[in-house]
Order: sequence, then C-alpha cells, then structure tokens
Amino acid sequence: MNNLKETLSQIITSKPDTLQFAKDRKFEESWIINLKQERPSQETIDKYLLKDKFETLIVEYVWESENDEKRFVLTIFLDKKCQLKNSKEFIATCLDNFYQYTNFKNLVDVFDKEVVGHQYFFLDPADAVNLSVFNHWLSVGPVDIWNQAEAYNKESVINKIKSRPDIERTKLNYQGLFFRFNVRGNLNGPYFGIKTPCCNKIGDEWVINFGTVDYWMKMIMEEKYLP
Repeated sequence: MNNLKETLSQIITSKPDTLQFAKDRKFEESWIINLKQERPSQETIDKYLLKDKFETLIVEYVWESENDEKRFVLTIFLDKKCQLKNSKEFIATCLDNFYQYTNFKNLVDVFDKEVVGHQYFFLDPADAVNLSVFNHWLSVGPVDIWNQAEAYNKESVINKIKSRPDIERTKLNYQGLFFRFNVRGNLNGPYFGIKTPCCNKIGDEWVINFGTVDYWMKMIMEEKYLP
C-alpha cells in the first residue's frame, strides 16, 4: 500500500481535464472548471465562497472525464485535520495544481506539503469502498460494497451492486467506484478518496462493468483483504 501513490502515478499519465469544488458534499451543485477555460479570477472565487455558508470545502480532480476505461477522480476534503484552514488559499493551491500540472505524484506531494503539512496521502490502506453516480452521489445515494472488517468477496460485491438497479444502470452520469481513506477521521490528515473506472457507456446509459470493479478492488486493496 505504501507504493499506491507510485502505482497510480504510472497509471494516471494524462493531465486532469476537469476540476470541481463542492461545499458540504453538495456535489449536485459543484463548481465545475474545464481545463480549456481561463483560470477563474479572484472576483469569481470570492463570489463562489460568499454565495452560501459551508463548513467543509471539497475538491475533485478528474482525469479522462470522457473515457470510461481511463477515468480517475481524486477527492480531497478540506476538513479540520488539514493544516491549511483558509478556503481561499485552498482554492488557489488547487488551481495552481490544475493549471500547472506536471504529474500525479507531484500533485499529491504538493497537497501533503501545503494542505496537510506532512506526508500523508496513500500511506495507509483504504477503509471502505462505495459506489454511486458522479455528481448525483447523495441524491441517488451510494451503495456500500466493502469495508476493512470483511475479506473481499467478488460475488458479495456483485450482489450488493445488483441490489441497486438505479446505480447499476443510469442515464444520469457515469458511476464512480470510490476507495475511501480515513473515513473515521482517526488519522492525522483529511478524509479523501480515489474513484476508479467501473462502467461503460452503452447507448444512453452507463452500465457497471463487474470485471472492471473486480480488477480495481484487487489492484488497490491490501493483500490481507483478498481471498
């Protein structure tokens, strides 16, 4: 697991094409920024921050947003475990990392240094995995498919997903297989996660690919959780 950052760095080789911010898990109301757009002005940032009150600011970087086979999403919460407390400075750091992006490892290292204050990301294993529809995460509602208390079982995961046909097949948006880190908040750093490929666009629907789900579950989880 200590090599997960390096492993992801070898897999995620393109630039993120989309950056988005959400307040208090309201992903349906995300501020979405495309790489083709000019960097938002300070005035635009200030208007976003002042528009409504919030406690936690969330950033998501999206790679290969139009490619079901290569799409990745990095989600980081600016919560109380972060050394950086200022939302405006956080957005500036996120935008710097977006528009001046070099590689995945460097992006994570910058967040370690400038947001958390020490080496933190991907040092510990994922706590849990759930799955839902991107930018409809709470309105649809995620399905929990695994946590550290259980060994990984492919058939169990398939059955849990099939119990939610609204997630297994959807016209709303692509689904995300979300590996969640520091869910309980007992580590010295923020809650964060990585969403991996898990679906294919068939006609006007995104459909879960169970083979892809199994591949990424085995790729990212520690050996002790595998059969």
